[in-house]
Order: sequence, then C-alpha cells, then structure tokens
Amino acid sequence: MSGIAITLGHDKLNHAAAFAALVAIGYFAWPGHRAKLTVLLVLTAAAIEGLQGLQIIGRNRDAWDWAAGCVGMACGLQIANWTSNFAGFLRYDKRTSL
Repeated sequence: MSGIAITLGHDKLNHAAAFAALVAIGYFAWPGHRAKLTVLLVLTAAAIEGLQGLQIIGRNRDAWDWAAGCVGMACGLQIANWTSNFAGFLRYDKRTSL
C-alpha cells in the first residue's frame, strides 16, 4: 500500500493530535452542539480501539490510545476556546468605535 504517512513519531501523540484537530474543527463548525460533538468523538475513539482488536484487522486494542484521544480532545477544545476568545477580541464593532 503506497501513500504518505504523516506522523509525530509516537502513537499516542498521533492519537492526541488527530482528535485535537477533529474537536477543534467541530468546535467552530457546530457551535451549538459542542457537548454532543465531544461525546460523539469520545465514543468514536472507543469504537476505533474496540474495532482494532478484531482478528480480521490484526491490531491490538490499547486503552491508552483512547485516553490519548480524550486528552487530545480536551487540548483541542481549550485551544479552540482560546482562539474563539482572541478572534472575538479582534472583531471591530462599529457601535463601540469613536
């Protein structure tokens, strides 16, 4: 199988970065459903780990991969929140200008 592998050099960092990116994108894409999105991604991470243990896939289950994904989600949510606050601070409001 050919392709480009983008990796951070450590499996847990890869999981954390992937889920941080997913939750940050979802934070801005569905602002009214952030809690639902987070629960869905936590369940998705658990399902991925559960499916990896199937004999046909041939990989090992690892609860630490799921935990790394959850930590990544927490980091992604915090970074998205900071970004949102910073972007809101930079917005120009005609009503409050001189």
